[in-house]
Amino acid sequence: MPVLSVLAYKVRVPVSGIVGALMFIIPAAPGPTGALGGAGLGHHEATAVLPPASTRAVASAGLSSVACTARGTCTAGGNYQAAGRQMEPMVSTQSRGQWSRGTPLALPAGAASQPYAQVNGIACRSAGNCVVVGDYEYGRARNMQGFIATESHGRWARAFTPRLPANASSPVSAELEAVACTHDGSCAAVGSYRDSSGNAQTMVLAKPPAGPWRQATEIASPPNAAANPDAFMTGISCSAPGTCVAVGNYSVSPTQFEAMGAVELRGAWHQATEIAAPRGAIASTFTAITSISCVAAGPCLGAGQYAVSATQSRAMVVTESKGRFGRTLPISAVPPGASARPSSYLLGVSCQPSGICFAVGGGRNRAGHSVAMYLVGSGGRWRAAFLTPPDGATASQRQSSTLSAVSCTGKARWHCSAVGSYHNQRGVSHAEAASTR
Repeated sequence: MPVLSVLAYKVRVPVSGIVGALMFIIPAAPGPTGALGGAGLGHHEATAVLPPASTRAVASAGLSSVACTARGTCTAGGNYQAAGRQMEPMVSTQSRGQWSRGTPLALPAGAASQPYAQVNGIACRSAGNCVVVGDYEYGRARNMQGFIATESHGRWARAFTPRLPANASSPVSAELEAVACTHDGSCAAVGSYRDSSGNAQTMVLAKPPAGPWRQATEIASPPNAAANPDAFMTGISCSAPGTCVAVGNYSVSPTQFEAMGAVELRGAWHQATEIAAPRGAIASTFTAITSISCVAAGPCLGAGQYAVSATQSRAMVVTESKGRFGRTLPISAVPPGASARPSSYLLGVSCQPSGICFAVGGGRNRAGHSVAMYLVGSGGRWRAAFLTPPDGATASQRQSSTLSAVSCTGKARWHCSAVGSYHNQRGVSHAEAASTR
């Protein structure tokens, strides 16, 4: 599959070359001010999330997606790398605030002997009952293929490959990036595949409450897409069975990508529509809505970024309601200590019925480095903060960190956990997880 520059943040960068994981405690209160304000903003506690015990020598390991079912109860997915091997997928669970060692996922038969594989998305109905999606290299040609793996009562089954759309290329090339499930057990997953003409198209596949996953179907790209739309869906959220929203981006020319969204209503997916960037955006391959969060009987909020100059991006959000996307809004809020020429992007978002949303990504600090950032918003107002890195993180020219996914639970008092990565003093990437109290 083609590598899209905007998605490198979400898929490749945060989860490659990662060793262990750390958890930070961010004080939170019911509302944006309490969540980001107060003297405890910089306090953190480090907790290592170790790779599978069977791995003797670890070159790297990391987490890129997370789903929480209760306060301090989450499951995260990512990958790990044993010395001399490529990346392989793993999951880790958080129970009572403590993270377990990673658990390796068994890939489908036919995976390359040293596959590049990772978990990209995760959804959980309850603790110990989750589903993950991702991709891996297979065969001698090392083509990419998507996979699905399910957990039942705490046990993970071997991953399997989805049935691709009827017009898929041969040999197949596909990736799965995100998955969402509803209370009745139905699920939907999105990604991309190469069709028989060699074009990259988006796809969606569904699982009914009882029964196996159905064959994937294509989601048509917006009318102004290029002949090869190079389309990619990276986020999906469902407010009810048969009612979902997916987001991503697509190509209108070799040098310009636009954000897009597609809506499922009463079990039928409609053609994707363009989500125009805010005024002041320039043509870029970076523009995308990367994540979306929907609440029952309420609107959805998508988060992403667009380019304002050759070296500067800006976070943006968009709402979806009753099958229609609203106007994108730039997020001008930047953390204290941000660069005089701030640059920001968002990779994950999670909203609560109260209307409070938590978004994560990264931004440029005063030293000119891209570092992990989180925002809390309500009623169109946002506040932002940089995530204080753990002990051992570098502050040199190698400084770099990001938060790539977030999941929130609770009603009267909500709880969020986010995962990402940072560079240590040797420039090696490590994983990090952040949780509100």
